[in-house]
Amino acid sequence: MPSILLIEDDNLFREAVAAALTEHGYTVTQAGDGAQGVRLFRAAPTDLVITDIVMPNKEGLETIEALHREYPKLAIIAMSGGLAREAPLYLSIAGVLGADRMLQKPFALPTLLTAIEEVLAAAGKDEPAS
Repeated sequence: MPSILLIEDDNLFREAVAAALTEHGYTVTQAGDGAQGVRLFRAAPTDLVITDIVMPNKEGLETIEALHREYPKLAIIAMSGGLAREAPLYLSIAGVLGADRMLQKPFALPTLLTAIEEVLAAAGKDEPAS
């Protein structure tokens, strides 16, 4: 199955999502903020990046912009729930910066799994990584 880099500063949420994705056959690497996520991706690129928007050290919009600039074909899903009133605006900006799909928290696991499948299929990465 394809590999995913999950960037999320909420440890409990990140661990829960990573465990669910692993149970569905994905290989998941975790990062606690955007700066760590960019470092990890540069060291070992994945097929997909899922990133939160509101985070310390390098927030999600900066992370999306940096990764999309260096890797324009990288599949990216942005998610946000923090500052609930501003979440739709942040997610809209994420799309402009290069995110392929935007999800507002909270979302159900099937919603995330569908988004992953669709984004990877569009990127031609729906086959197991070789």
